[in-house]
Amino acid sequence: MENVLFKLLLVFLTGFLPIAEIRGAVPLAYYFFRANPSLYAAGLTAGLAGNLIVAPLALYLLRFIERVILGDNGGLSFLRKIYVKIINYARRKAAGHEKMEFAGLLVFVAIPLPGTGAWTGALVAHVLGMRPKDSILSINLGVLGAFAIVLLVVEAGATVLKMIFGI
Repeated sequence: MENVLFKLLLVFLTGFLPIAEIRGAVPLAYYFFRANPSLYAAGLTAGLAGNLIVAPLALYLLRFIERVILGDNGGLSFLRKIYVKIINYARRKAAGHEKMEFAGLLVFVAIPLPGTGAWTGALVAHVLGMRPKDSILSINLGVLGAFAIVLLVVEAGATVLKMIFGI
Protein backbone atom coordinates (compact mmCIF):
# COMPACT_ATOMS: atom_id res chain seq x y z
CA MET A 1 0.00 0.00 0.00
CA GLU A 2 2.87 2.38 0.79
CA ASN A 3 4.26 1.85 -2.70
CA VAL A 4 0.89 2.72 -4.26
CA LEU A 5 0.60 5.91 -2.21
CA PHE A 6 4.15 6.89 -3.16
CA LYS A 7 3.38 6.32 -6.84
CA LEU A 8 0.15 8.32 -6.57
CA LEU A 9 2.11 11.15 -4.94
CA LEU A 10 4.66 11.04 -7.76
CA VAL A 11 1.89 11.26 -10.36
CA PHE A 12 0.28 14.16 -8.44
CA LEU A 13 3.61 16.01 -8.24
CA THR A 14 4.30 15.36 -11.92
CA GLY A 15 0.93 16.92 -12.76
CA PHE A 16 1.80 19.91 -10.58
CA LEU A 17 5.34 20.54 -11.79
CA PRO A 18 6.05 23.00 -14.60
CA ILE A 19 7.12 21.47 -17.92
CA ALA A 20 5.78 17.97 -17.14
CA GLU A 21 2.26 18.87 -15.97
CA ILE A 22 -0.51 16.68 -17.38
CA ARG A 23 1.69 15.71 -20.34
CA GLY A 24 3.91 13.79 -17.92
CA ALA A 25 1.33 12.72 -15.33
CA VAL A 26 -0.88 10.69 -17.69
CA PRO A 27 1.93 8.53 -19.15
CA LEU A 28 3.35 8.06 -15.64
CA ALA A 29 -0.04 6.93 -14.33
CA TYR A 30 -0.28 4.52 -17.26
CA TYR A 31 3.20 3.17 -16.56
CA PHE A 32 2.54 2.66 -12.84
CA PHE A 33 -1.07 1.45 -12.86
CA ARG A 34 -2.02 0.12 -16.32
CA ALA A 35 -2.61 -3.40 -14.94
CA ASN A 36 -5.23 -2.24 -12.41
CA PRO A 37 -8.09 -0.14 -13.82
CA SER A 38 -9.15 1.31 -10.46
CA LEU A 39 -5.59 2.32 -9.56
CA TYR A 40 -5.14 3.69 -13.07
CA ALA A 41 -8.23 5.86 -12.56
CA ALA A 42 -6.86 6.99 -9.19
CA GLY A 43 -3.52 7.81 -10.82
CA LEU A 44 -5.18 9.81 -13.58
CA THR A 45 -7.23 11.66 -10.97
CA ALA A 46 -4.11 12.43 -8.92
CA GLY A 47 -2.27 13.80 -11.96
CA LEU A 48 -5.27 15.87 -13.01
CA ALA A 49 -5.72 17.23 -9.48
CA GLY A 50 -2.06 18.21 -9.37
CA ASN A 51 -2.41 20.15 -12.61
CA LEU A 52 -5.75 21.75 -11.72
CA ILE A 53 -4.38 23.41 -8.56
CA VAL A 54 -1.69 25.21 -10.54
CA ALA A 55 -3.86 28.07 -11.85
CA PRO A 56 -5.14 29.45 -8.53
CA LEU A 57 -1.78 28.97 -6.83
CA ALA A 58 0.27 30.49 -9.67
CA LEU A 59 -2.07 33.47 -10.06
CA TYR A 60 -1.91 34.15 -6.32
CA LEU A 61 1.91 33.94 -6.37
CA LEU A 62 2.14 36.26 -9.38
CA ARG A 63 -0.11 38.85 -7.70
CA PHE A 64 2.01 38.59 -4.55
CA ILE A 65 5.28 39.04 -6.48
CA GLU A 66 3.78 41.99 -8.36
CA ARG A 67 2.77 43.67 -5.07
CA VAL A 68 6.33 43.21 -3.75
CA ILE A 69 7.89 44.65 -6.91
CA LEU A 70 5.49 47.58 -7.19
CA GLY A 71 5.41 48.32 -3.47
CA ASP A 72 9.16 48.37 -2.89
CA ASN A 73 10.66 51.81 -2.34
CA GLY A 74 14.23 50.64 -2.17
CA GLY A 75 16.44 48.38 -4.19
CA LEU A 76 13.83 47.05 -6.61
CA SER A 77 13.09 50.38 -8.33
CA PHE A 78 15.05 49.34 -11.44
CA LEU A 79 13.17 46.02 -11.52
CA ARG A 80 9.86 47.87 -11.03
CA LYS A 81 10.53 50.12 -14.06
CA ILE A 82 11.31 47.13 -16.29
CA TYR A 83 8.30 45.21 -14.98
CA VAL A 84 5.90 48.09 -15.56
CA LYS A 85 7.20 48.60 -19.11
CA ILE A 86 6.76 44.91 -19.97
CA ILE A 87 3.26 44.70 -18.46
CA ASN A 88 2.11 47.93 -20.12
CA TYR A 89 3.49 46.81 -23.49
CA ALA A 90 1.75 43.42 -23.27
CA ARG A 91 -1.56 44.94 -22.21
CA ARG A 92 -1.43 47.55 -25.00
CA LYS A 93 -0.83 44.79 -27.56
CA ALA A 94 -3.75 42.78 -26.15
CA ALA A 95 -6.13 45.76 -26.07
CA GLY A 96 -9.21 45.17 -28.17
CA HIS A 97 -8.91 41.40 -28.00
CA GLU A 98 -10.53 40.94 -24.58
CA LYS A 99 -13.34 38.83 -26.04
CA MET A 100 -10.80 36.37 -27.39
CA GLU A 101 -8.68 36.15 -24.23
CA PHE A 102 -10.74 33.45 -22.53
CA ALA A 103 -10.97 31.15 -25.55
CA GLY A 104 -7.42 31.88 -26.65
CA LEU A 105 -6.02 31.03 -23.23
CA LEU A 106 -8.12 27.86 -23.07
CA VAL A 107 -6.82 26.65 -26.44
CA PHE A 108 -3.26 27.65 -25.58
CA VAL A 109 -3.32 25.56 -22.38
CA ALA A 110 -5.17 22.67 -24.04
CA ILE A 111 -2.46 22.10 -26.64
CA PRO A 112 -0.19 19.58 -24.91
CA LEU A 113 3.18 20.92 -26.03
CA PRO A 114 6.10 22.03 -23.85
CA GLY A 115 5.50 25.55 -22.57
CA THR A 116 1.75 25.61 -23.14
CA GLY A 117 0.46 24.32 -19.80
CA ALA A 118 -1.21 25.78 -16.74
CA TRP A 119 1.93 27.49 -15.40
CA THR A 120 2.53 29.40 -18.63
CA GLY A 121 -1.19 30.03 -18.99
CA ALA A 122 -1.28 31.64 -15.55
CA LEU A 123 1.64 33.87 -16.48
CA VAL A 124 -0.06 34.89 -19.74
CA ALA A 125 -3.35 35.59 -17.95
CA HIS A 126 -1.57 37.70 -15.34
CA VAL A 127 0.42 39.71 -17.88
CA LEU A 128 -2.75 40.37 -19.90
CA GLY A 129 -4.57 41.51 -16.76
CA MET A 130 -7.36 38.94 -17.00
CA ARG A 131 -9.68 38.60 -14.01
CA PRO A 132 -8.52 35.73 -11.76
CA LYS A 133 -11.93 34.04 -11.89
CA ASP A 134 -11.93 34.00 -15.70
CA SER A 135 -8.28 32.99 -15.82
CA ILE A 136 -8.73 30.02 -13.49
CA LEU A 137 -11.77 28.78 -15.41
CA SER A 138 -10.09 29.17 -18.80
CA ILE A 139 -6.84 27.54 -17.66
CA ASN A 140 -8.58 24.62 -15.95
CA LEU A 141 -10.80 23.97 -18.97
CA GLY A 142 -7.60 23.96 -21.02
CA VAL A 143 -6.05 21.48 -18.58
CA LEU A 144 -9.08 19.21 -19.04
CA GLY A 145 -8.66 19.48 -22.81
CA ALA A 146 -4.95 18.64 -22.60
CA PHE A 147 -5.80 15.74 -20.28
CA ALA A 148 -8.24 14.31 -22.83
CA ILE A 149 -5.74 14.68 -25.68
CA VAL A 150 -2.83 13.14 -23.77
CA LEU A 151 -5.00 10.30 -22.46
CA LEU A 152 -6.22 9.55 -25.98
CA VAL A 153 -2.67 9.56 -27.35
CA VAL A 154 -1.35 7.33 -24.55
CA GLU A 155 -4.19 4.83 -24.87
CA ALA A 156 -4.10 4.79 -28.67
CA GLY A 157 -0.33 4.49 -28.68
CA ALA A 158 -0.42 1.61 -26.22
CA THR A 159 -3.07 -0.16 -28.31
CA VAL A 160 -1.04 0.24 -31.51
CA LEU A 161 2.12 -1.03 -29.82
CA LYS A 162 0.23 -4.04 -28.45
CA MET A 163 -1.08 -4.81 -31.93
CA ILE A 164 2.35 -4.46 -33.54
CA PHE A 165 4.41 -6.29 -30.97
CA GLY A 166 1.76 -8.60 -29.51
CA ILE A 167 2.48 -7.42 -25.99
